[in-house]
Amino acid sequence: MAGVPKDIHRKDANTLCKKCLRSCRQPEAVLLLDCPRYCPMPFKIAEHRFSQMDLFGE
Repeated sequence: MAGVPKDIHRKDANTLCKKCLRSCRQPEAVLLLDCPRYCPMPFKIAEHRFSQMDLFGE
């Protein structure tokens, strides 16, 4: 879609996208009933970080 920003922040996203880990968010005005890419957050966190555990220390 033309005119739609690519990077939609979680607070500006639609309710289904706010509960998803993925970054492909739709605007708040869009009504989604289902999403094939939906990946729910396992627990309540403010921002999910995709960081790998350090295996060898610093």
